[in-house]
Amino acid sequence: MNKPVLFLAIVISLALICPGWAQPVPGGGKHVREGRLYNPQTVTTVMGQVEKLETLPGMGSGGGRGLQLQGVVLKTNQGSLVVHLGPGWFLSQQKFVVKAGDTLEATGSKVTLNNQPVLIARQVKVNSKTLELRDVRGIPVWSGSGRGKGGHPARR
Repeated sequence: MNKPVLFLAIVISLALICPGWAQPVPGGGKHVREGRLYNPQTVTTVMGQVEKLETLPGMGSGGGRGLQLQGVVLKTNQGSLVVHLGPGWFLSQQKFVVKAGDTLEATGSKVTLNNQPVLIARQVKVNSKTLELRDVRGIPVWSGSGRGKGGHPARR
C-alpha cells in the first residue's frame, strides 16, 4: 500500500472511531464534569448541621474515573441535602476541616443528580473559615483554570 492510500485509510478510520469517543460515558450522561452541571441560574445558599462526611463517586474529566470528591450530608430546615465540596487533597491543602456536627453554610448551584437534589458548592463557611471552591461559572479552583491557587499537586 502506498503512503497516500495508507494516510487516507488512517484518516477515514479515525473519522469513524472518534465520534464514539465523544459520546457520553455510560452512567455519566451530562454529569461527566461538575463544571458543566453547575448552573449559575440555580445558585442558592443553605445552612445546616453536618450529619456525615462522604466520599462521592468520581466525576472528573475522565468520565467519572480518577477524581474523587468529598462531600457532606447537610441537615437543613428543608431536609437533608448532599453538598459536593471538592477533592480531599484540595481540602487538606487549604487546611479546611469539616466534621459531623459542624454548622456549615454553603453557596452553590442546586441541581438534580441521580434524581436527588444536590448542591455543588462554590463557597463554604464552617468554624469561621471560608473556602472558595469554584468560580461564579462553577469551574473548580483546584483545576488551575479557576481563580484559586494552583491545580492538582501533580500538575503544578
